[in-house]
Amino acid sequence: MVFAIVGSMTRKQKRPTDDTRRRDVSLGPLPHYIGYQVRQAQTAIFRDLQTSFEELKTTPGEFSLLSLIEANPGITQVDLAALYRLDKSTLSLVVTRVVKRGLVERRRTREDGRCLTLWLRRPGQTLLGRMRVYVDAQERLIDKVLDRGDRRRLISMLDRISCAFVNKSASAQAK
Repeated sequence: MVFAIVGSMTRKQKRPTDDTRRRDVSLGPLPHYIGYQVRQAQTAIFRDLQTSFEELKTTPGEFSLLSLIEANPGITQVDLAALYRLDKSTLSLVVTRVVKRGLVERRRTREDGRCLTLWLRRPGQTLLGRMRVYVDAQERLIDKVLDRGDRRRLISMLDRISCAFVNKSASAQAK
């Protein structure tokens, strides 16, 4: 597979840039690797969603976070970090951002005052509804390029691939 890339020169070079200069670049074996194709698809989907979400002043990551909190009212940050397979401190930055924006509320549990649970507030529900309009449109576009039954099979295949690496990681940590 060969792609035409439009080249331009860096500012440090003395000749002026020429954005019309093209060169063919071979991707070599990359298109035959599943990991490469998954990454290309994920990047395209993410960029499209990021562009769509700009007017809402939100991100695809916040969509995911708000969706999980909506589906799991009262979830703890520890449980969310485990779901995302992230360090608690990394997730804490995003959670703090949505709390400051009034989208999510932190509440202490009665059983353990140190434990914080997360709840979607009405502005978060409203924003999530608006975000879903873009996500649903994107999903319809994806469905247009898939054949009947492909969605279910693709999701199943991607889930099996993810599980294989989660299991591999868990096995390595157990050793």
